[in-house]
Amino acid sequence: MLNFRNAKRFVVLGGGTAGWFAAIAMRRLFSPNIEVRVIESSKIGIVGVGEGGLLNLAHAFERYQIPVDRFMAETDATYKWGFCYEGWRTGKEDDRYFHLFAGGGKAEWTEYGFLPGFSALIAQQLPLPSYIRGFQAVAHNAPQQEAKQMVAEGRTDIQTSYHFDSYKTANFLKTIALERGVIHQDAIVDRVELDEAGNATALIIGEESLPVDFVIDASGFARKIVGNTLNAEWVSFKEHLLMDSAIPFYMPHPFENPILVTRALAMNAGWMWQIPLVGRVGAGYVYSSKHISDEQALAEIEQKLGYKIEPHKTLKFDPGCFKEVWHGNIMALGLSSGFVEPLEATSIGQMLEQLRNFERVLRAGQGIVSEKSIKEFNQANLRSWEGIRDFLRMHYDCPRRDNPFWCDVAASAMPDDYREIKQCWQERTPRMLDIENYAINGWSGVFHVINWMFVAAPLGLISEQAAQKEVAALPQASKEKVVQLLQELPSLLGPDWRPRSSLK
Repeated sequence: MLNFRNAKRFVVLGGGTAGWFAAIAMRRLFSPNIEVRVIESSKIGIVGVGEGGLLNLAHAFERYQIPVDRFMAETDATYKWGFCYEGWRTGKEDDRYFHLFAGGGKAEWTEYGFLPGFSALIAQQLPLPSYIRGFQAVAHNAPQQEAKQMVAEGRTDIQTSYHFDSYKTANFLKTIALERGVIHQDAIVDRVELDEAGNATALIIGEESLPVDFVIDASGFARKIVGNTLNAEWVSFKEHLLMDSAIPFYMPHPFENPILVTRALAMNAGWMWQIPLVGRVGAGYVYSSKHISDEQALAEIEQKLGYKIEPHKTLKFDPGCFKEVWHGNIMALGLSSGFVEPLEATSIGQMLEQLRNFERVLRAGQGIVSEKSIKEFNQANLRSWEGIRDFLRMHYDCPRRDNPFWCDVAASAMPDDYREIKQCWQERTPRMLDIENYAINGWSGVFHVINWMFVAAPLGLISEQAAQKEVAALPQASKEKVVQLLQELPSLLGPDWRPRSSLK
């Protein structure tokens, strides 16, 4: 059991987005007489050249009362309405599909556990974004100001997250934390003193011994405490996710405006991310080192773009997570707890979900946390990572087979849970039932049914015939609603569009 009622000091080891978010959360959670301290070294940099969030980033700003306008102004942030996948099916220039942050309006129409509107589009072989108000702004590369007005006026069914500069965001969150009374110490922690039970008692910084009551390990890929000191068990996903290297870099905007989505461009041995900020694009090539060397990857980037780049340090990683991130009075957060690859912005999404639930456990227990609660927290965290693993594996369940990488990635092992729900999609469309077990013990999960559908449908993983039968089985009033919905599709589809088959 942990008793925080007499705690005097919470320490976050490491800054960056995870560390400073954790400090802000702890300062919000505890009374002013409890010290919240961030220890980071200015000699150690942070990972990232540009980053994007999921919808829980916007929720975090609201929860921690962080002003969004100030955040956007100070971090070169832009609106993010989803993702665009280019070349993942045929490899051709015109091959692209969108995963939008759809929500509200018609997008949430549910009957008998499924989403009839989306099912009707699948049955008609139509892209799911055509159902969503605001998609034309994405497709036509609308300016950021127009997107802001659309959100303010309620003219879109796309929910907003953000692209942002990682370095500026860390500094912004640091400023917010210091304004709220968090203490900052620029130092390198040499080691952690543990008691017989494995709890941290002090951090050793040179000649100083700093007593601690709880430590959040946000030391990034260094994984200083949970990985290197506690030697926690690592769960690798490398048999399912082949990517293990990344070359980050900056590049100029390829379009007139910063686009409203993160681009994921298929490459010979992986894919390139392009995250649009106000003044530039944060980009990178994430790839399988078994299929291409670092030198070949750099050459491919420059061939793809048509100009030389200045690459940042190449990152090497084993995709996966720690089986247990919370050990006694120590918890790993952010990159310290796990990392798969940049696809779908899972790193910050999972970090915020973990942090939210850490707060929930502490608040619900009023400072008293049982070993049972810690065990259930770790179980839920691992299960959430497994949901991320399966969601990302689905992206590579694509029809490309034109080189060894795309053949191998398609043939990589499928997790049992994903294989089973994929089989169900040959008989019906996705439901919350399929994915609800990825969020257990009070967690909300990172991706939801609409997210899965927006990737599965364009990859051909959902049976069109099954979707048609599903819609045909609806009550007559609901079928009429479907017909009306199809008749009201945006003009993006063309004025002469007609249903390809009867839905009656």
